[in-house]
Amino acid sequence: MSTVAKALGLLDLFSDTRRRLGLSDVRRLTGRDKATVHRHPSALEQVGFLEQDPISRAYRLGPAVTRLAAMRARTVPEVEMVRAVVDALRHVAGELVHLSCLRGVDLVDIYHAEHHGHPVRVSFDAYGLPPLLATSSGKAYLAFSGADVRARALADPRTRLASAPVPDADVLAAELDDIAARGYAYNRDLLRLGVSSVAIPVFDAQGAAVAACSIAYPTSRGGAEVEARLAGFLVHHGADITQAMGAMCRLRFKRSGRRLTKGRHRERQQLP
Repeated sequence: MSTVAKALGLLDLFSDTRRRLGLSDVRRLTGRDKATVHRHPSALEQVGFLEQDPISRAYRLGPAVTRLAAMRARTVPEVEMVRAVVDALRHVAGELVHLSCLRGVDLVDIYHAEHHGHPVRVSFDAYGLPPLLATSSGKAYLAFSGADVRARALADPRTRLASAPVPDADVLAAELDDIAARGYAYNRDLLRLGVSSVAIPVFDAQGAAVAACSIAYPTSRGGAEVEARLAGFLVHHGADITQAMGAMCRLRFKRSGRRLTKGRHRERQQLP
């Protein structure tokens, strides 16, 4: 790793629970020698990526980070942020991959990538706005959202299929809690007969769910085994999608049978 990369890598040490870092903290977290630990934060301070508290002498993120983050948000469209990651995930999964965000109570397309390697495949409907509660993306989003967002979704009839009854609040809450524990949502033949999907949430820099990424596939492709395999791709690479949008993933999951339980995964299939 180059000297520049090592220095800039210190920025990833900061988090909601580590807002300020002293030199001893940096040395402990990185395992680097005392001279290197002193040199890298000092260099980052000179160009504004870090600033030092005059009393405690601890470092915190500097104004250059805010300026560059704002510039990226203004100049790089969301599509360009995620295109490469979604395309690569489509290649690995061999199915339709779709990234969407919530606007009001509608799931709006950010970017999707179709895979044409199968004679039987799911195609993306660019003109449809599927009901939130009838999709794995919608449920993945709601599972990691606050009670107020869940309540609005439950109260609005546009979030369910016209033929569907009003969902029981307790039953829906239990389902969303199970999704949050499992790490992904799944849907089988609910929105469209013959179409299944799995989905995960995508987070912003504050750890709030802002979007969802799903893989849709023909139900005839298989049952629980296919669902778990595709969900595994999403979960293992969910951090890539979140990071592409400028945040850090707050979830780590590992395979455990059909369920994906919280923990630090050791293996991760590499995207090309």
